[in-house]
Amino acid sequence: MASLASAGAYRQDLGIERRDFLLLCGVSLVGGMIGSIALLYTSPDVFKKLIPYLLLLATVVFTFGEPFKKWLQRQNQNTSPESVPLFNLVLAQLAIAIYGGFFGAGLGILMLATLTFLGIKSIHKMNAFKTFLGSCINGIAIIPFIFAGVIAWHQAILMAIGGSLGGYLSAHYARKLEPHLIRKFVMIVAFTMTVYFFIHG
Repeated sequence: MASLASAGAYRQDLGIERRDFLLLCGVSLVGGMIGSIALLYTSPDVFKKLIPYLLLLATVVFTFGEPFKKWLQRQNQNTSPESVPLFNLVLAQLAIAIYGGFFGAGLGILMLATLTFLGIKSIHKMNAFKTFLGSCINGIAIIPFIFAGVIAWHQAILMAIGGSLGGYLSAHYARKLEPHLIRKFVMIVAFTMTVYFFIHG
């Protein structure tokens, strides 16, 4: 619900064709379902040990993705700086959606990192993608958990209400800030989460 609330504030920043957006949503739904079902039948212990390294990778890609992308473009002069290959984006989103449905820690950072690497420059546009596709992943992932009867509903409802309010307000006010300030804030949060999971993971 928090992702869906944020998506409402970011909807005007997407700037993508309807067909492509529906394809990415479909991929997110499929991946989220696969990941959540896998979680129900797989012990998460090994995967939890990988979380700090996945977060570190995502944080580094998000932080240095733009300089690295420019370096790649200099190596290949035929690469358009504004083009984002849809096939690459779909494959990346499928992998992220499976991850999100399975565990989900740092899902937003992973999506921001991937979108940066694939060439999307605007932090507001990246946040729009992240919130819309994140709502698809989280929305579909809860269905297997409902049928499995593993949700603590009282705590979940309270978290959903708080997350929805915080998600919408943060997205609404983030759009009023300078993009470079948002990027710096995301980097700080990302490195903080990475250190936390290395210590407590």
